[in-house]
Amino acid sequence: MQKLNEIKAVVFDMDGVIFDTERMYLDAWIQVADKYGIENVEQSAKSCIGLSVVDSVALMKRIYGEDFDVEKYHLEIEDIIRNRMNEHGLPIKAGAVETLDYLKSIDFTVGLASSTKYDRVLRNLERAGFVKYFSVIMGGDMISHSKPDPEIYIRVCEKLGVKPENTVAIEDSKNGIISAFKGGLMPLMVPDLNEPTGELIEMTCGKFDNLIEVKDFLKEHI
Repeated sequence: MQKLNEIKAVVFDMDGVIFDTERMYLDAWIQVADKYGIENVEQSAKSCIGLSVVDSVALMKRIYGEDFDVEKYHLEIEDIIRNRMNEHGLPIKAGAVETLDYLKSIDFTVGLASSTKYDRVLRNLERAGFVKYFSVIMGGDMISHSKPDPEIYIRVCEKLGVKPENTVAIEDSKNGIISAFKGGLMPLMVPDLNEPTGELIEMTCGKFDNLIEVKDFLKEHI
């Protein structure tokens, strides 16, 4: 594992870290796959975790062929997700509120770096009442190269006015951890749908079961 430097900022991923949305999208993909007879969709959908929409579409077409109508399936998935959110609300990960409240209480520098489009990021944060926690919010359509490229983390650190080596990145996915690691940040991993390999864990400064454990870690090291 990486050594821990002085922590001056924390940057969160959103889907799979703050909101339990990765599972919702995976379940929706499985539902659409059952309808259209798409094979091995669970594995394929998991490979898209942490990628932008553009990169997810490209990956799906590489797996299933250029004629694979990802855009059509995405529209159906969005309908499924919208209906579930309207019925059950936006699912928040355990410890998210407590961790964000703690950082807010000590007036700590906090940002958000998500591969999801900015308007959806903002809509979800507003829906949960979480916008107040973040000094900088960046979506995947605000950069040229999405995770695992480090661009988004480098840009967020620049906007926050902090050095990457003094910034913790909280991630759930392989693509996110690689992005933060390449950007020179200190990644903390809270796995969601994909368990990390030993090589991935070596890129982190810690692996945690939930954000409650992350909050305790931050309280000890900030």
